[in-house]
Amino acid sequence: MTETVPTVEIYWPASLSADPALDAVAELERAGLTAECRVQPVRRSAELSAVVLLYGSVVGPFLKAVFERFAGDAYAALQSWVQQLLGRERGETGRAPASVVFESGTTGAQFVFTPGLPEGAFRQALALDPGEEPGRWVWDTQERVWLRFEPRTGAPDKERTP
Repeated sequence: MTETVPTVEIYWPASLSADPALDAVAELERAGLTAECRVQPVRRSAELSAVVLLYGSVVGPFLKAVFERFAGDAYAALQSWVQQLLGRERGETGRAPASVVFESGTTGAQFVFTPGLPEGAFRQALALDPGEEPGRWVWDTQERVWLRFEPRTGAPDKERTP
């Protein structure tokens, strides 16, 4: 049985410089993943999010399937990669996405990563299995756990723009 390599699509806000997203794609490709960056149309909403769609037959938590391909600890690779997209890794203070949303193209589960998440949030995200009824997962800072706060129905349509 052959393992399918996960495919990653990053939907990046058109109003921001695409450099961080292109760097992130290059990093994924160096790890042996198929990755592509697409520009999201400008939206009227004030909050910008980068959306990362993960496709492929992913066994176990979908985030772990991607970030275990990086050298070292998967949680540290995930944390660094998210911080890079949020503009925090290089100490940037200009415009950057308010969140990075990882979405499984297979199940529709979403994990919303925001600036300032502790190390434990990244560790738990890799261990969490969204199960058969995925939803939108957010980090609860008081309880220090991921919470499913919004159910989602069905897997996303790969042809749609997030």
